Amino acid sequence: MPERRLTVACAVLTLLLVACVVAVPGASTPSAEASEEPTPGPSTSEAATSEAASASPDASESASPSATPDPNALELEVIGCPGGVVLDWSPSTNPQFHHYTALRSRSATIAPDYPPIAPAVDWGDTYATDPFVTSAVDASIIPSNQRWNYRVMAYALDGSVLSASPVRAARLSDVQNLGPLIVTTTADGRTHLTWRAFSGFSGCFSSYRVLFGSGSPPSTELRVISEQDAASLETDALHSGTTYQLRVEALRATTLGSFVTGETSVVSYTIP
Repeated sequence: MPERRLTVACAVLTLLLVACVVAVPGASTPSAEASEEPTPGPSTSEAATSEAASASPDASESASPSATPDPNALELEVIGCPGGVVLDWSPSTNPQFHHYTALRSRSATIAPDYPPIAPAVDWGDTYATDPFVTSAVDASIIPSNQRWNYRVMAYALDGSVLSASPVRAARLSDVQNLGPLIVTTTADGRTHLTWRAFSGFSGCFSSYRVLFGSGSPPSTELRVISEQDAASLETDALHSGTTYQLRVEALRATTLGSFVTGETSVVSYTIP
């Protein structure tokens, strides 16, 4: 009887031990390998974003700074016309400004120094002490196929260069023929003149000048006409019985000079 009780007790104890093992699975200490498992890294998309961010420099560093215009630089435009070249430039804003001078050269390189360094020359028609007088002409050369280079400088009182324009080039052609000047007298005694209108670029035209006089060529102004397409004039300013020399010229004028861009022949006419 005692042996049976002992057998039952052992069986009960065995059942209790099994129950403990089932109830506490994995109660053993984790292995060193498990404890050293690496921390999960960022996802693929996060890594790509991070990589792109590091590859792209900051916008403020990558953007090229815009060029700052030189406040002392002069702009220059030159126009080749029949009979001459027109120069127009921007005004100097330098407080030390004293005068402008333009230089001309066969070479595309024109040093701004004054006196000019050969082959550059000063033809003498561009000196201006007013900063707002910014146009001039060059009618001192013979028309040809030669392209002439120009540069305008602003100088201080001591002759030092304050600012300079880029070099611009142009060529001038022969004065345009405005045809024969035809002179007649109208029924009411007025003198009627007709000519061929100037057909060149409008930038080469300022006005017509109708000239008369007793000598040839005539030099007295009878009328100034500003419309480029004008091709006739009627006047009662000429005296009956007098013989006049007559001519019409097309002009391009600037503050610092002018030149003839077109002209008619000289006509001798006696007013009836």
